Amino acid sequence: MNFQMSVIEHLKEKGFNCIIQKSAFPDIVAWKPFSDGKGNSLALNAQANVGGRIARKVFFPFFVSFVECRANKHLSKKENEIVKKILEEGRCNAFLVAYKDKKKLKFQEIELKGSTAITKDIKEPLPSYLG
Repeated sequence: MNFQMSVIEHLKEKGFNCIIQKSAFPDIVAWKPFSDGKGNSLALNAQANVGGRIARKVFFPFFVSFVECRANKHLSKKENEIVKKILEEGRCNAFLVAYKDKKKLKFQEIELKGSTAITKDIKEPLPSYLG
């Protein structure tokens, strides 16, 4: 639990809101609004014809990351299949595995390449495109 809390603290420092999922996979759901280079949240203006009237709404798009916390960064075969399904369904923008290496917090990202889930190390504590 302490490791999860250190991951949450790191994500919050990067501007994410987080929820810990107890007894669920993945451990953390993290989200933050997309922003421009100045840190301003981006807004989408939309309108729809509702019952003959034009309804205008403003939507804020979010970047959603699923984060699994691991001592050794390895997922089981079953968990890898779940990640693959999550990515195929587009349920998140990024699936990350948080782990400790020599007492430092590190991340791996799992991406889809065709129908195969590929794991790549992230050199920075959290990639800049996430924050």
